[in-house]
Amino acid sequence: MELVRIENDVCDIAWRIREVDPDYYIVYNRRLDRFELHDAACRDTFACVLPYDRLDERSVRHARRTRVERLERLLEELERENGEISIPV
Repeated sequence: MELVRIENDVCDIAWRIREVDPDYYIVYNRRLDRFELHDAACRDTFACVLPYDRLDERSVRHARRTRVERLERLLEELERENGEISIPV
């Protein structure tokens, strides 16, 4: 099986992710060698890649930061960060 659902882990990250949203769950994608966040409330459950090689507090923060409810604020943050990047001419 390519996707392995993570139900329990040492730091209780899977449980803490469900506190962010009860429909969230974590899978480990063996083919791509990465952790992914999925949302059972959506038809296509894939929500995002957890950009870390292990499950820890950063994963919980990432799940909170990328919630749909924060989409507008997240886009504003990205635009502000992109505006701060100066491209040499």
